[in-house]
Amino acid sequence: MNEPTTTSPMLTRRHILAGAAAIGAGLVAAACGSDSADTKTSTTIGTGTTAGTPPAATTMDTTTKTTAAGDGSIDLKVAGLAAGLEVLAVGTYKAALDAAGTGGLGEVPPAVAEFVTTAMGQHQAQLDAWNKVLTGAGMKAVTEPNATLKPTVDAAFAKVTDVTGAAKLALMLEQIAASTYLNAQNVLTDKDAIMLAGSIQIIDAQHAAILLYVLGEYPVPDVFAKTDLAAA
Repeated sequence: MNEPTTTSPMLTRRHILAGAAAIGAGLVAAACGSDSADTKTSTTIGTGTTAGTPPAATTMDTTTKTTAAGDGSIDLKVAGLAAGLEVLAVGTYKAALDAAGTGGLGEVPPAVAEFVTTAMGQHQAQLDAWNKVLTGAGMKAVTEPNATLKPTVDAAFAKVTDVTGAAKLALMLEQIAASTYLNAQNVLTDKDAIMLAGSIQIIDAQHAAILLYVLGEYPVPDVFAKTDLAAA
């Protein structure tokens, strides 16, 4: 990953799309799965990681990918989904830091290392918030990412050899998280839970904007935030 002020070539949007395509196909299929009304499972539903960059938007996407199960537990299911997303985000950022520490990503600009450290800490705080919702309702805290999706993300990370590749993977995760939290606001019923999802969604969107910028892309490419990549 090159900072915009360096003389190294910047990635074009075509490069980002090419890097995301292979991961995106597998993750979208795994995360979206069925189009049935009730697509959620237990609180171990985890990472919800689809990958890729969302298509350009000219109109607001107001569709809802998930529908309440009708059993009064939808808020807790969303909390479990969100917590699993945060577990994956924290783990991915930590893996990037560990790789950087051993020289596995080459030269890492200090600003990049600072961003990764800060973003990881914020995702940990977000995980703690969702787990507080779960444990407050008598449920177990989520500590593991989704077992179906994590191997796909791990396989993608195994191909990362520099900070640019790490940034592209982080960008995908942030876009998925932001999209999922926007969608969650259409599904959640509790006011506090809706506010929590909304307060996190904007932070993840800001993470994505920073990553787009340092990858040489316009940081706010869409007219409206969308739910296209929302985890199911």
